Amino acid sequence: MRQLHLILLIFLLILTGCAQQLPQQNVAQDWQSRLKQQKNWQARGKLAFIAPDNRQSANFNWYLKEDKQNLILTSFVGTRIFELEELDTHSELTFEDNVHKGMDSSDLVKRLSGLSLPVNQAPQWLTGLVEAPASELDNLGRISNAQWQSPSGRVWQITYQQYKMQDGMWLPSRMKLSSTNIEVKVLITSWQFK
Repeated sequence: MRQLHLILLIFLLILTGCAQQLPQQNVAQDWQSRLKQQKNWQARGKLAFIAPDNRQSANFNWYLKEDKQNLILTSFVGTRIFELEELDTHSELTFEDNVHKGMDSSDLVKRLSGLSLPVNQAPQWLTGLVEAPASELDNLGRISNAQWQSPSGRVWQITYQQYKMQDGMWLPSRMKLSSTNIEVKVLITSWQFK
């Protein structure tokens, strides 16, 4: 009789353990769908651009408001390097006190500052929601590596090195982007959702 009670107790513990793991899968799927619904956010942090003949670093303040981006890069002493603003019909980049207009944000940044950065796809890669056929997930369903091609034809590889949980969502806090002859290291120090 004592063995029967022990067997029943073990069986109940196993069932309890299994029952507690099912909601974790639902939570994992839930945070991704909640993050995809976020249309207004702000990310702050640091960028490091590394190329064979050039190394630059900057602080960034990156906003998304209803699918329109605003990116401000500043030096470590606070001097504004440039500000990019996406409007309904075009993008504007303020660089060296001049406003430049263009249809493609990534091209505008590259042409005026010399920095290669896939700005157009930033709402996806910055939040860890890259939709790419060549992507790997970790055991929590977060992207660890992904590769995609930008509209200009440049192939980008991203490695997510660290995530943090905020507002019930897993958000990237450290990542590395690489393409031919360029590497961009990104450290996100804060996220805000509105």
